[in-house]
Parts: sequence; structure tokens; C-alpha cells
Amino acid sequence: KLLCEKGYNFTTAQDRLFCQKLVMDYCYVALDFEKELKRIRNLGEPLHEVVMKDGTVLKLREECIVAPEVLFNPGLVGMDKDNIMSLFQHGEFTSLLRAPPLILSGGCASGLKGLGERIQLELEAVSKNFIDDPVTIVKTNIREDA
Repeated sequence: KLLCEKGYNFTTAQDRLFCQKLVMDYCYVALDFEKELKRIRNLGEPLHEVVMKDGTVLKLREECIVAPEVLFNPGLVGMDKDNIMSLFQHGEFTSLLRAPPLILSGGCASGLKGLGERIQLELEAVSKNFIDDPVTIVKTNIREDA
């Protein structure tokens, strides 16, 4: 969606796979989203340039952090949905925090740079009122660890 808003056209299943690869290869979760967004905008040049099969040069800037930030702030792309942290803030999964470690596995959980660190930071803020022990996050890729 972010790239389509910039004029790039992705419509086929193959395009979606390409976009998933872009996310895994070039996107990362910022610990401080606003600070990192400002830093990227001040660079004046893309973080990455990717040449597509048709020769189009895809220039990746803030999309590299906005795409994964949607997990924490769906409103960035106009979605009226709960964020990933609401699972813990509303108590549904607070018991998981009492039995560390919390394991992130599969999909983007095991490969998206910075996701574990950001979730840990967010969970520590949420959980400080009801657990004494620090939150521990473990990232694993089931396919590689099996």
C-alpha cells in the first residue's frame, strides 16, 4: 500500500511475493519511530534502491520503517484496528509475561530486524505494573531450528 501511494504498481501474486521479500530484506522496526523517521527524512536520499525486473528503480525511504510500524500503529495506513501491543495491554495474554521467555516465531517475527527489541521495550513499559521480573524475548525460526 505504501509503495502504491508513491506510484509503484503491484497487483499480481508475484508482486505481493516481491513486496514480502522487500519487507524482509530492507524493512526494520525502529525503537523510536518518530526519531528514526526524522533521521531518514533528513538524509535526502533513499536508504535503498532496488532494481525491479522491468528496470524500474524502486527507491525505499521511510517505507522501510513505516511498513513494520503498522504493527504498532495501524492508523499510519488508515486501518482502524488494534495494535500488536493491545494483546498484552488488555490482559488477554498477560499470563505469557509471567512465564518467560516470550518466543517470537515464524513469518516476520523471526526475520524482521528490530521486532524483538521493540516488542521487549513496549512490553517492559506495559508490564512494569504487574510483574517484577524483566520481560525476555526469544526469536526463533522454526524451520531452521527444527
